Amino acid sequence: MKNENQIQDKIYQSFQDNVKKNNTNLEILLGFSGGLDSCVLLHLLANMQTQLDFKLKAIHVHHGLSSSADDWLNFCKEKCKLLDIELYDVKVKINEKRSLGIEGEARELRYEAIKKKQKGVVALGHHQNDQAETLMLQLLRGSGLKGLAGMPEFDEKRKFWRPMLNIKKELIEKYASENNIKYIEDESNE
Repeated sequence: MKNENQIQDKIYQSFQDNVKKNNTNLEILLGFSGGLDSCVLLHLLANMQTQLDFKLKAIHVHHGLSSSADDWLNFCKEKCKLLDIELYDVKVKINEKRSLGIEGEARELRYEAIKKKQKGVVALGHHQNDQAETLMLQLLRGSGLKGLAGMPEFDEKRKFWRPMLNIKKELIEKYASENNIKYIEDESNE
């Protein structure tokens, strides 16, 4: 129970510090892959939306890059249906010949799809381990100081909110286990 309260308290505080300011009739659109991070965040935000006075919706972007992509979409649809959360499912086509590479183009298309459906704040499931990974990649790429700043918890310009950025993945895994939250294991993360 301590673990559950710790995560809920951090999400609540992040909401108060970053999102609630001047926002009424707020809509939060969750980037929902069906993985551990987004499933835990869906669970938390679904339980908090009445208390914090916002409307939660989710978006799943189907890249078609995995043979499991249709199964992941169906999983996300079921998860949202159980929680009575409206889900936008968007299919995109990757052009593998572009200079961004497959992952870069997938990310760009994902953000384009999100932007088209975004009416308020977008919640993303990045956590502390993702932040460390981002900083290491930026360092290896020779990024300057701006690149080494990492991801912000709240990106004011894009209205992207990362409420779990200060939470370790291990704590998120424990929360999922304690709350019996099922999620997708994406083979590409191996």
